[in-house]
Amino acid sequence: MSLDTASYDGLNRKLSSVKRDLEHSLDEVRSKLSDIEDAVEQLEPVPRRLDSLEYELQEAKQELERVESDLYDTVSEVQKDMARASRRIAAVERRLRASDGAFIVDLDADPGGELRKLAATAQQGLTAQQQVLPQWERASLEAPIGQLSRTLAERGEQRRAVLQAAAVLASTPPGHPKRKAAEQNFRAAAPKAQQAESRLEQLRAKVEENRADLVRDDAARTKHHKAISSGQRASAKLRMALRSRLSEAITGSDLLPVWFVTAFGPLPPARKPDEWIEAATELLAYRVTYQVADKVVPLGPAPSRGTAPRRHSWHQELTKELKRWA
Repeated sequence: MSLDTASYDGLNRKLSSVKRDLEHSLDEVRSKLSDIEDAVEQLEPVPRRLDSLEYELQEAKQELERVESDLYDTVSEVQKDMARASRRIAAVERRLRASDGAFIVDLDADPGGELRKLAATAQQGLTAQQQVLPQWERASLEAPIGQLSRTLAERGEQRRAVLQAAAVLASTPPGHPKRKAAEQNFRAAAPKAQQAESRLEQLRAKVEENRADLVRDDAARTKHHKAISSGQRASAKLRMALRSRLSEAITGSDLLPVWFVTAFGPLPPARKPDEWIEAATELLAYRVTYQVADKVVPLGPAPSRGTAPRRHSWHQELTKELKRWA
């Protein structure tokens, strides 16, 4: 075989190899192009579907706007009807109040002054209550006593563990089976005993610091216990009597006073009637306690915070509460 023939054969083989590689690459490209064409065919309906969804969304938006407009018109008409009905009811009520046979319930009535006596006793109880520490403050003063007791118990427990471990270490030779556990117990208990000891001094000082306040509060509680208990009983009895009176007035056929209707309306609402009754009872208690006789304004004139802080605080609470029912 000549050199030229050998070179030709080698070149031919290389060309064949390159051809095969190119054909393989072309097959891969054709496969990928086919996949892309399939994907494009699948995506072709998407714009049309998006256009359809956009159209449906626009229709839904327009329908929502129509419904909202109709609802607004309906609510507006209902509000107008309610306003007309309220004016008619008010007119009828004025005629009833002006008629000879009309009877208006006197929710402020206090025959024999029994309600005022209960209110006065309740107020005396609140005054006495102010002479003792609030429960949360007393609890904070008593807390170090419990902490001291627990720390003493912890120190005693750790000390006993230290002594037991030390006894084993002192009575056994190195390598004894009990020594390893004793060493571990000693290393664990000794620092805990020291930590408990370091807390004790601070806790003892805190307990001693609080002792005088607790002694004074104990004396005040002993002194004012009767007044506080009597006040709490009187407050509960007062509110029970007023709630009963209010329930009878609401279920009766007579008219409620203007000041009450101004604040709460003529009847309890369908939602949360219990809260309505509680708020109305508290208003009656306020009027009895401070002898408010205003026939229009439920709470009467606003008290001064400086001269009557308790009444001012109660007035503020009731003012906020009445806004819920107006």
